[in-house]
Amino acid sequence: MPLSLQIIETIEQLNEMAKLEEEIWGTAPIPLHQTLTVAKNGGLIIGAYESGKLVGFVYSFPGFRNGEVYLCSHMMGIAESFRDQGIGYRLKMKQAEEARRRGYQRIRWTYDPLQSRNGYLNVAKLGAAAVGYVENCYGEMNDALNGQLPSDRFIVEWRLDERPTGERSLATADVLKARRLVVLDADQRADGLLRPVLKDVDEKAAPLLLAAIPLDFPQLKERDLALALEWRLTTRALFQRLLMEGWIAASAWRRSGEPAMYYIWRWRNEWLPQKGEEE
Repeated sequence: MPLSLQIIETIEQLNEMAKLEEEIWGTAPIPLHQTLTVAKNGGLIIGAYESGKLVGFVYSFPGFRNGEVYLCSHMMGIAESFRDQGIGYRLKMKQAEEARRRGYQRIRWTYDPLQSRNGYLNVAKLGAAAVGYVENCYGEMNDALNGQLPSDRFIVEWRLDERPTGERSLATADVLKARRLVVLDADQRADGLLRPVLKDVDEKAAPLLLAAIPLDFPQLKERDLALALEWRLTTRALFQRLLMEGWIAASAWRRSGEPAMYYIWRWRNEWLPQKGEEE
C-alpha cells in the first residue's frame, strides 16, 4: 500500500502519534491534552501512514511575532525503519500546502545545525533559510539525539508567500569554484573523524560563503565527545557572527563520498525580501 498523508486530529490518532514519539526519542511524549488542544485551535498535525500504520508525523501550532501570525513547526519524527525514503520531505511539503490553504504566509521552526540530514532537508530541499541562532535552546536534554551537548538551534524561516518552495542549491561545479570562500572547513584526522578548521576569507567582498559540518555528527559524538563539543562551540561562534553581520544560511551542498556537508551562506538582503522587521 502506498504512503498516505492525513491530517491528525482525533484522540485515537494522537495516541498513536504519542507512541511513535516515545519510540523515536525514548522520552515521554507531548501530553494528549496539549496535542488535542493544538489540533482543535488552529494547529496543524499531519501523519504519514504505511498500510494504515503511522510511520511519521509533523506537529505545528500558531505562533505570533512582530504583529504577524505564522505556523510554528515544533516537531517532526520518522520511524527508524522508514528514514531516508523522502517521507520528511513529503510531510513538509504537505504542511506548506495546508498552511497556505489556512492562510499562513510563513512557517518557522528550529533544528540542530550540526544534524546534516535535517540541514539538507530544510535549507536545500525545502528552500527555507536559517535566519537566527539560539544557544542551548532547550537547556539540558537527555534523549539519545541531544544528550551530553548544549542544545543549540538554528531558527529556520520558510516563506510561503514570496518564494516558491522546492529544492535550491548550487551546482557542484559552482561550489568547487567557491572553495576559496570556505570560512569553516573539515579536516580529516588519522582516525577518520573530522575536526573544524577556521579559514581566513575576505567576507565583505564575497558573494557567498561555505561552512562545513560533519556529515554524520551523531557518530562523531559517539566516538569523541570532546571533538563534538569543539564542533558545537566553533560553529556557534561562527554562525552567530555571520547572522549578526547580515548573512543567512540559504542552502547546503554535499557530494557522494565526501564526509562533510557545506552550508551556503548568502547576504540576507540579497536573498530574502525585507519586511521591515528584525529577527
